[in-house]
Amino acid sequence: MQFNHQGRAYYLENPNYCPHCHRVNNPTQIWDTSTKDTDGTPTALTLWMCSYKNCLKVFIVNYRFVGETYEFDRYLNGLPKGPDWPKPILDLKNGKPKNPDVQEDSRFIKTYLQSLVAESSGLDELAGMGYRKSIEYLVKDWAIQGKPDDKERIEKLWLDVVIKDYYSGDLKDILQRATWLGNDQSHYNRIFEDFDIDDLKELIVLIMVELDRQAKMEHYIKNIQKKK
Repeated sequence: MQFNHQGRAYYLENPNYCPHCHRVNNPTQIWDTSTKDTDGTPTALTLWMCSYKNCLKVFIVNYRFVGETYEFDRYLNGLPKGPDWPKPILDLKNGKPKNPDVQEDSRFIKTYLQSLVAESSGLDELAGMGYRKSIEYLVKDWAIQGKPDDKERIEKLWLDVVIKDYYSGDLKDILQRATWLGNDQSHYNRIFEDFDIDDLKELIVLIMVELDRQAKMEHYIKNIQKKK
């Protein structure tokens, strides 16, 4: 679509997915405007209507101004945004979607965002347990992605055993500590009283950063070989 701002035309990528019915389609644009995001970044807001006949709901898309163009950022639904997901995390799936026309987040992202909603609603006791569950999804699904032949074994193992057998170095140490804090959120008596949900979330971000770093290194090592 074309978006006009301050006498200049910009071309925005049309959404091809409805966040309500989760179907891939060609929504119809209804309205657009320019504003600023919560961090002050210039943004474009566009209103769309799903074209699926059994849905036809409207939704808002946020585009952030990056460099000299507007890039798709996220759908706005009044819920917390969540962290910026590295591409390897976005690409992480728990098996193949049953419907290829449906865009699905990984169980990790889905559970993390649900926990974030619970936290923002004041349900901190439930949020902590949810973040702990999201860590288990991330750890096991990442391990399965790297060792698909071990899928059944990994699914049945305790989380601490998966961390011990399939991770190493600083990442292993961080995963263990994230698990300890996550378990602390699920027990009657807390052991790590000096740490809270914010610390647990920070550890999850550190885990994602490290997984992203490792994925990028593996990509370049594999695809850039010495020329003879």
